[in-house]
Amino acid sequence: MENLGLRLFGSPARTRVLLTIALLDESYPREVARISGVPLASTQRIINDLERQGILASRLSGTQRQIRLNQAYFAASDLRRLLLRLSLADEALVRAIESIRRRPRRAGKAL
Repeated sequence: MENLGLRLFGSPARTRVLLTIALLDESYPREVARISGVPLASTQRIINDLERQGILASRLSGTQRQIRLNQAYFAASDLRRLLLRLSLADEALVRAIESIRRRPRRAGKAL
């Protein structure tokens, strides 16, 4: 992404965080930081800022803060479509997300 100089959302880090969240649908800050390659402190700052602006929404699930694009945001569907389209330019990010196992492994099943 940085090779493309894409600063559509202010910075390459902010754009990459948004792309990661859009591709994951719902996640938590540490996972977004790990996958996007953006340091955790920066990821948390970006997420907090986007949540204050109403672009992201979060909820607590146990001790985890789950984040996602805010469906109540006035341009939510347009933003999601744009982010998914932009993600096509970052094949490495898409592959990293596709490789994540998003459901629990059956008890007793070998790794």
